[in-house]
Amino acid sequence: MKVQTTNPCTRCGKERVEGKKYKEEVTTFFGTSTIFHVDTVCPDEECQKIVVEKLDALKQKSDELKLEKQKKLDIATAARKAKALENLKK
Repeated sequence: MKVQTTNPCTRCGKERVEGKKYKEEVTTFFGTSTIFHVDTVCPDEECQKIVVEKLDALKQKSDELKLEKQKKLDIATAARKAKALENLKK
């Protein structure tokens, strides 16, 4: 029995088609593994461009939030270290 799955476009709902295919060799502890990648794209090129732009914007925002979070963590870590040094001097 073959199960048919769907993969609709997130913007227009059309069934996505296979785009770029490539394989990657990954070295692991147990040897080398081959991973096959298949990117799926919307058949409508204009729709796909809009989807890619939106995904890029979301990724940029996510990266900015991660950077901001890391800066706050660095500041908090520095403050804890300073406080620990101050307590040692007492």
